[in-house]
Amino acid sequence: MNKLHKVITAFAASAIFTTTYTQAQSVNHYGNQSNIEVEQLARYHSNTEYGESGTEIVSFDSKYNQAYSINGALNAIDILDMTHVARGEFPLKKRIFLKDIGIEGSDITSVAVNKKYHYIAVSIPASNKTDAGTVAFLNHEGKLLSHVNVGSLPDMLTFSHDSKKLLVANEGEPNDDLTVNPEGSVSSIDVSRNGIIKQHNVKTIPFNREQISSDIRSLGRNEDESFLNLEPEYITIDDQNKFAYVSIQERNAIAKFDLKRNKFVKVQSMGLKDYRKVPIDVSDKDNTVNMKNYPLFGMYQPDGIAQMKIKGKTYILTANEGDSQDYDGYSEEARIADISDQFNYNSSYLNGTDHALFIDKKALGRLKTSTSNPFVNKNGKYDVPVTFGGRSFSILNSDLSMIYDSKADFETITSSVNKDAFNSEQENMGDVKFDSRSDDKGPEPESVVTGDIGKSTYAFIGLERTGGIMVYNVTDPYHPLFETYFNSIDNGDISPEGLTFIPAEMSPTQKPLLLASHEMSGTISVYELSAK
Repeated sequence: MNKLHKVITAFAASAIFTTTYTQAQSVNHYGNQSNIEVEQLARYHSNTEYGESGTEIVSFDSKYNQAYSINGALNAIDILDMTHVARGEFPLKKRIFLKDIGIEGSDITSVAVNKKYHYIAVSIPASNKTDAGTVAFLNHEGKLLSHVNVGSLPDMLTFSHDSKKLLVANEGEPNDDLTVNPEGSVSSIDVSRNGIIKQHNVKTIPFNREQISSDIRSLGRNEDESFLNLEPEYITIDDQNKFAYVSIQERNAIAKFDLKRNKFVKVQSMGLKDYRKVPIDVSDKDNTVNMKNYPLFGMYQPDGIAQMKIKGKTYILTANEGDSQDYDGYSEEARIADISDQFNYNSSYLNGTDHALFIDKKALGRLKTSTSNPFVNKNGKYDVPVTFGGRSFSILNSDLSMIYDSKADFETITSSVNKDAFNSEQENMGDVKFDSRSDDKGPEPESVVTGDIGKSTYAFIGLERTGGIMVYNVTDPYHPLFETYFNSIDNGDISPEGLTFIPAEMSPTQKPLLLASHEMSGTISVYELSAK
């Protein structure tokens, strides 16, 4: 958004100070044998322009029954009243603009609630994103308590369960021409009861080259650049506050971080999905659902991650969205057809494959692939293509070994129950572009959270492009069961970006709630969840 437009939008928003909530809608359910009921209780609308990120990340404080939402369109924090969501009321209580906080920065990227001491932390990248960013601590009314410097481009933060630490994922993205490329890092902040945090309470920890597993893919023009492209995306902390798990999306990796020692102890590749065994739709030009097997590998590349504890053991869940480096100074993206002459058709992976698949726009020719491909022979040819994103969610043990992946479920389920939205996107409200993302990353699972309903544990996965939320029973982490897929019946919630599960004991309705924040539509829906 250009600066003038933001100023105009901010002025309009301040004039209409109290944004109204909108009427709750019925819910489309797709899951004939689901054991849970989902009801939309209320919906908040930021009244910002469609597609301008009026709502992104949402967090909840049970003491004040308040939700805090990042309003990217207005560079603001929206404080929302959840006291009467059971009656469909979800109004804006207060809007805090970045300029009102008194800290220079480009925007606000994330918000987290200290659940014990009931203040919030927000991450604020510098105006020049490669410079050190800021974390600000605010009271429940949005008043600044303190602020500290952290690493470059803080993009996500979370408090430990004992409320003693705040961890910050500093992406450290390069500038567009790649003349400046800061290190990715995690900032570990010892926090206090009153939210007055000093700079000496902050330790910013970069990666150590010796910890990087040899199977993690290279990314960049040389080894040094590849190391700098370890960019933390999202953090989850185990129930014991011993370890944090960090997604490193572009490098297709997960890191394990020791909270007590403030150091990374492991950085491991997520591995590759084999599309010779798992079907995939690879073209946006065939105008149909066309799930097939191909000589192709996919990187999982998780964005959001979560943790759960089952029978005393910690498990990690990943939403395998996919992402690439695509800058003026360096880009790894290419259509397979555009580099079809760079493949080794005599390799063990491609031997016997019809070459026409690699130039056909209704087949592999349209698919986006990575030129930073580990399958390169001595002649510099690619032995097999590698694409972005797993189009799935996965479950890992605490040692980072994968025990489950949903494979092609998301595409298969949406193609059968909501075909018009299959691998779609909505760049304009109501304009559902069927099959338009098959050539890229498909449904793009963006975020994942877990929570207990009745005696079972469930995972909720938001599909950024296709829309809606997938639900799996993960009580047995080795054998998850698809439960249901749901969205609002009026299709008014587009592109779920952030999910927050509120357990029954913290809920204003005394039942579990799910807050789903939607980036494109600028809405947040409150769903009540109950066992049948």
